[in-house]
Amino acid sequence: MQLNAREFLDSTRRLLHVTTKPSRDEVSLMVKISFLGVAIVGSLGFIIRVLFLFFNLLPQTQTGTAGATP
Repeated sequence: MQLNAREFLDSTRRLLHVTTKPSRDEVSLMVKISFLGVAIVGSLGFIIRVLFLFFNLLPQTQTGTAGATP
């Protein structure tokens, strides 16, 4: 089903008419949940990084100039 421009504008108008502005409590809850998600993902990344360092699984970087013979 493909909407033409007029149908799209009518649908958009109906959607905006039905939606409401979130309350301060809803915004606060969304911010808390977002920060909690960022903290969880960051903590998991940090723990994985520490485990890789502990077990020496990180790739070793080459120092010096490219193409130099040892």
